[in-house]
Amino acid sequence: MSDMPELRDGPPWAMEEMIDAEPGLVEAILASPAAVEAAESIREGGPVVVVGCGTSEHAAMAGAALLGATARDAFEASLDPQDGGVCIAISHEAGTTATLAAMRAAAANGARTILITAKPGEIAPSSAATAGAGTANGAAASAPDIVFGTPLVDTSWCHTVGYVSPLLALTAIAGAAGADTCTHVIAGTRALRDRFASAAARLAGCERLIVSGSGVDEITARELALKIEEGLHLPVTPLGIEKVLHGHLPAADARTGIVVLRIDPSAGERRDQRARDVIAAVSELDMPNVTIDGLPEGHPLLAGAIALQLLTLELVHQAGTNPDLIRREEAAYKAAAAAASA
Repeated sequence: MSDMPELRDGPPWAMEEMIDAEPGLVEAILASPAAVEAAESIREGGPVVVVGCGTSEHAAMAGAALLGATARDAFEASLDPQDGGVCIAISHEAGTTATLAAMRAAAANGARTILITAKPGEIAPSSAATAGAGTANGAAASAPDIVFGTPLVDTSWCHTVGYVSPLLALTAIAGAAGADTCTHVIAGTRALRDRFASAAARLAGCERLIVSGSGVDEITARELALKIEEGLHLPVTPLGIEKVLHGHLPAADARTGIVVLRIDPSAGERRDQRARDVIAAVSELDMPNVTIDGLPEGHPLLAGAIALQLLTLELVHQAGTNPDLIRREEAAYKAAAAAASA
């Protein structure tokens, strides 16, 4: 994890500054020579597996959707590594133990490795590595074959740049969208901030939230759930749209809010209808509900990323919480983090 974020008395939070910096990431990341190298490595064949933890795992899921690849929890991938092919590891600060272990395990099984990180100086590519040498974060000599460096280190632990940067890097590797499209999607979604503020107001006072999506929106829902729990300290359950209707509603009532994401354009009419079915069901329970739709077209995962971050920020402003330190300024949560890494 990065250095401890600045403890501020109030907004603007570092999280908001990071969101505001995201439009400036597009050109540098999409034009990176590492994207070409990574795409060439993938074309050499074999399974493509994308790994990460937390926000980086959600970015891995998004990348797998873009590449037609497989996303895996980094810890599980370290225990049962792939055979050959390409392992793309995402670690924003280049120090995530499980992710580096998964990358090394894949390399030991003959995989070519790519690391996407905002701290490329923390780990050297294998061509520059010395046998037996380590890195500042304990990575062993099997350093990645390709390091895809992104230009900005997130200064908030409620990572936003830490999601959008690898998402753009994977977009570049996949050739899924150009800079003009990405710029348009980011700008157009940011222009809808008043809508996200209104959505946050409708969810005010909820004791718990469900966030739901279908298709690639289910990936966005997972990241939204994490952001709200990190930033707002409110319990959130991410579910696929169909899953909401199969056993979960008995645990919900008027104190439970729901966010339905309808961004993925594929099979749009059927997804729209099922989303309406969910809204009809939760309305019978007087559950506060909002639907996020009508975002700029061209890159539904990127539009969803910006939307989820802005909605979280508006919820944070309503609640008056500090999202940046994910409660590590509090003794109990600092001790919990220390206990997990002892």
